[in-house]
Amino acid sequence: MRTLTLEDRRKIELMWRRNASPVKIAAELEISQCTVYTELKRGQETDGATGDAVLDENFRPAYSAERGQTVYQRNLRNRGRRPKRDVEQERTDGA
Repeated sequence: MRTLTLEDRRKIELMWRRNASPVKIAAELEISQCTVYTELKRGQETDGATGDAVLDENFRPAYSAERGQTVYQRNLRNRGRRPKRDVEQERTDGA
């Protein structure tokens, strides 16, 4: 299993704009179809006001490689165990 790079994401974006199917994109990049679908959802462009998906010229949800990379990096930072609250501090504050 390998992590997608920004270059991989740019290839996905280019192929998606050229109306390639996710199956064809997966075969070209030698990755799982599931990975392609996940990445297309991760980098999906949305309308800021309503949150609806923006459609591209092929009437499919638009994909941005830069957005996909940004969301991936944000999720990478946020994953992992959360630090415990300081129980002693809460006891002194509440009393």
